[in-house]
Amino acid sequence: MSSTVVPFKNQHYSDLKRDCIKNKKLFEDPEFPANDSSVFYEEQPHDIVEWKRPGVSASKKRWHKAG
Repeated sequence: MSSTVVPFKNQHYSDLKRDCIKNKKLFEDPEFPANDSSVFYEEQPHDIVEWKRPGVSASKKRWHKAG
């Protein structure tokens, strides 16, 4: 089995990582922005979508919404 990685839209992980470290900035993907247009086409959500990075979430970790 081949382990060749094909870059998406010419995004190369090593280059992206190097640039983020050099500029002391977190990566923001221009191809998948953290806004409603990335997850909704026409219909707006009934609830507010709050985008968070890993590690920046609720103080009590859980895998599902208690109901």
